[in-house]
Amino acid sequence: MAKQALIVVLLLVPLLFLLPVSTLALAQDFCVANLLQSQTPSGYPCKPELLVTSNDFVNHGLAEPGLLIPPFKTRLASALVTQFPAVNGLGISATRFDVLPGGVVPMLTHPGATELLFVVEGQMIAGFVSADRNQVYIKALEKGDLFVFPQGLLHFQYNPANTTAVGFSAYSSSNPGLQIVDWALFKNNLASKIINNVTFIDFPEIRRLKALFGGSGHTYKPLLYKHPEESRIQTHSFNFKSPSKLSITMAAKAVTVLVLVLLLSLLSFSSLALTQDFCVADLSSKDTPAGYPCKPQTEVTADDFFYAGLKKPGQIVNPFNASVAKAFVHDFPGVNGLRISGARVDIYPGGVAPLHTHPEGTELVYVLEGKVVAGFISSTGNTVYMETLNKGDLFVFPIGLLHFLYNTGTTTAVMVSAYSSSNPGLQIVDFALFQSTLSEEDVAKTTFLKLAEVNRLKAVFGGSG
Repeated sequence: MAKQALIVVLLLVPLLFLLPVSTLALAQDFCVANLLQSQTPSGYPCKPELLVTSNDFVNHGLAEPGLLIPPFKTRLASALVTQFPAVNGLGISATRFDVLPGGVVPMLTHPGATELLFVVEGQMIAGFVSADRNQVYIKALEKGDLFVFPQGLLHFQYNPANTTAVGFSAYSSSNPGLQIVDWALFKNNLASKIINNVTFIDFPEIRRLKALFGGSGHTYKPLLYKHPEESRIQTHSFNFKSPSKLSITMAAKAVTVLVLVLLLSLLSFSSLALTQDFCVADLSSKDTPAGYPCKPQTEVTADDFFYAGLKKPGQIVNPFNASVAKAFVHDFPGVNGLRISGARVDIYPGGVAPLHTHPEGTELVYVLEGKVVAGFISSTGNTVYMETLNKGDLFVFPIGLLHFLYNTGTTTAVMVSAYSSSNPGLQIVDFALFQSTLSEEDVAKTTFLKLAEVNRLKAVFGGSG
C-alpha cells in the first residue's frame, strides 16, 4: 500500500510543479496587473476582468525619450510591468533608450530575461561576455539591425557617432530586472575594503568612483559572525518500535522524496541555463519540441547574435497590401532557446495585417512610423480590445488570441514586433480556410458562411476543395 501511494506521489508532483506555469494560460487570456497589491514570484495579482479596457493594452511611454541618466549620457523609458500592467504574466516587456553622442549603456545584466535590441536610429556598438569562457561577442550596429543578449550575461552598448542613437529593446519577461555593475559597487554603502578584496580595484579608483556615483562606505567595518557553537542544531532520534514514530519517519522519507522530485523537475527546466549561456541553432539538424540542437560553441561568432534582415520591408503579401520580414529562429539562429524573436511589419495605405494568431508567443508591437488600429478578441467573453496607435506607441497581444492591425493613415505604417518565443508560429485565418484543401462544404458547415461566399474567397486566396 505504501509503495502504491509513493508511486502516485511521484507521478503527481511533477504535474503539480507544472501548474504554476500553465494555470494562468488555462484559466484566462491575460492578467492585467493590479499594482495596488503586492507582487509575487509569479507576478502581480490580476485586475478584475470586468474592469479591464482597451487602454490597459496600450502604452504611450516610449513615444518620447525618458529621463537622462548621468554620467552615462543615456535616456531610458521603460514599459515593464510596473509601467505597463498588461504585460503581467505574458513573458514580454520593453524599453526605449536614447544614447547621446559619446554616451553608453554601461556594463549590466538582466537577471530574469533575454534582451532583443532593435536599432531605430543611429549607430551603436553592442556586445556581451559569455560566462563559461569569458568570450567577447561584439558588433557594430546600424539602423534596422537586431542584436540579442542572452539572459543574465554582462553586456553593454555605446554610441560611436556624433548623432543620438535610439534603441528599442524587448525582454523575455514582464520584469527582466536590471543590475548595473557601477551602481552595484559604487552607488551604495558597500565598504571600499570589500570592493578592493572582491574586484582588486585600487583604493584611489574606488574612492573616485564612489564620489562619481554618490556611494558611501569608504571605511571598513568587519562583519560579526556567531561561532557555530553558539547555534547548535538539536538532533532527534526515533524509536522504530513505536508505530506512531514509525509513521513520522515514513512521512519524513516521503518529504525527502518529494524534495528530490522537485529538484529533478527543476533540473529538467533549467539544464540549458546551467550548462551553457546560449544555444545558437544548428539549422542543418532537425528541429525538436525544445528547439534546434546547438551549433558547436567553438564555431559561434558575434555574427550569430546579429541580424540585418529587418532593415528593409519583406515581400508584399496580397491581397493584404502589407509585408512582413521575420527574425524567428529559422532566420536568426542566435535566438534559439532564448524565448524571444522579432519581425518587421509594413502596412501600406489601406492595408491590413489580417485576423491571425501566434499559437506559441505573446506579441508586443511598437509603432515606428504611421498610424494603425490594433485589436484582439478574448476567448473567455469574446470581448474586443481595440486602440488607435501612433508613432512610439506599444500594444500587446496575449499569446494565442485572434488579433489584427490595419492602416488608417495616408502613409505606410511601419512596426517592429517582439515575441515571447523564438518560434511563435503564425496562423492566418483566411489562409487556413481559403488557401488550403479544406472542402468548401466543410468550410461552410463549420463557419456558417454561405457556400457562394466560400467559393469566392477560395478563388481570391487560391484554395481548392
